[in-house]
Amino acid sequence: MFLIPYNKLSDDQKGIIRRISREPSNLFVEGPPGSGKTLISLYTIKNIIESEVVQPLVLLYNHSLYGYLKTSIKELGIFDNVTLATKDKFFWGLASQHRIYPHKEDPYKRKYNYILTELLKLEHKQNWDIAVIDEVQDLNRKEWQLLRKMAGRITSMGDFNQGVYKTDLTRGDVTDDSLVERLFDIFRFHKFIAKVADKFSRRKEGLEKKVSKIDTKHVKIIDISIAKEASEIKKILPALKNQRDRIGIICPSKRRLEAMHNQLNHLNVEHHYFEDNKAFREHDFTSTTPLLITSSSAKGLEFENVIVFGFETDDYFVSNFNSEDELDELIYVSLTRTNSGLYILRTPNSISKIKELKQEVEEESSSVSLDDIFG
Repeated sequence: MFLIPYNKLSDDQKGIIRRISREPSNLFVEGPPGSGKTLISLYTIKNIIESEVVQPLVLLYNHSLYGYLKTSIKELGIFDNVTLATKDKFFWGLASQHRIYPHKEDPYKRKYNYILTELLKLEHKQNWDIAVIDEVQDLNRKEWQLLRKMAGRITSMGDFNQGVYKTDLTRGDVTDDSLVERLFDIFRFHKFIAKVADKFSRRKEGLEKKVSKIDTKHVKIIDISIAKEASEIKKILPALKNQRDRIGIICPSKRRLEAMHNQLNHLNVEHHYFEDNKAFREHDFTSTTPLLITSSSAKGLEFENVIVFGFETDDYFVSNFNSEDELDELIYVSLTRTNSGLYILRTPNSISKIKELKQEVEEESSSVSLDDIFG
């Protein structure tokens, strides 16, 4: 089964699902990565559909999360009862219905902001009994205001510590008229992953203390040249594929990802790669064939094993995220997509925080037993 069965959820998670399903007010569920926010949203949607005559609007940030939740919702048998949409496509469609057309020569962001501004000037009926928003921190304030007009109630999930792109929507905007449910425990990945990821956390909130999963696997940091990365990935993959688990190969740079795709093809390594992100909408996320994906597109997804590469100082995408003070969040998201195994490929040109990881991990590992590290 692609999803964790309902009977395997924690009592806290089941309790939140029951409360959300019955709650007539707006609700915001927040928690760290791996706490089960997306899983809770899926079972909540199922509960609502089974108990009420409604067709929820489920709004998502990007095409990959659309494909991921589409796979999940189909497995739950409720796909025909849900309106699933990426946020940009949804609001562009709404603008078209109201004959709102921006200037063609304007850049995309200006055009998109224009249609949101014009839509906010209109009266809107509450066309949706409930809107479910996953990764709410990736909405902007105008999108949030429009949804409040259009939905009878909003159930949103998110973590304002995981925003890859900065928006003007704040946690206060969401919580001002919403009840808040907090998830504290991390169920998905183990303490060594939490320890490394916390170095890139915006709030430095001590992720390791929130982990409930017992696992002796250690994060594997591999020093290698860029020229040998593809060969190293080829060496890593056979053992992971034998486990028949899902594998994500994550990189911040689209250019580097395309180059890796070409190199893996040359080495006859089976994998999935989509040049156009829209193709993620039809991808079967139950597939155990390794998936090449950018850090931004991987947001909200999860894999049993993750290989991270490409955080080099001279990469355009890395430099751009760094200049916008968003690089730590991008690394944080990349590292926390795994459920179990994490491999970090590091080159002589890696950014300083990646270069420093080995020394920091070794120092912190001295507080645990050898069985914990090598077991």
